[in-house]
Amino acid sequence: MVSHRDASGLVRAARGMLTQRDARVIEILPEIKVPALIVVGADDAPFLAASDYMAAKIPGARKAVIPAAGHAVNIDQPQAFIDAVLPFLDGLPHAARQG
Repeated sequence: MVSHRDASGLVRAARGMLTQRDARVIEILPEIKVPALIVVGADDAPFLAASDYMAAKIPGARKAVIPAAGHAVNIDQPQAFIDAVLPFLDGLPHAARQG
């Protein structure tokens, strides 16, 4: 029986998205024009390199690595996730928060 905390299905889905046949998602990362925070769990080995790549390709992106967390960072370490996301959101320009 698979536990609801087993993120293997999510991992497979994300891998499929990141390995699209036409690489469209990967190729447009430099075109993202909004503030971006890349959040990854320190124990999410399959996605550590991908998170580095995304943070490097998205202009101005920030990256947060959450210790003792896998792919489901918000479930594995909810307070650490909040502690990473809230300062990012608080630092957004007021205009970016509307709409």
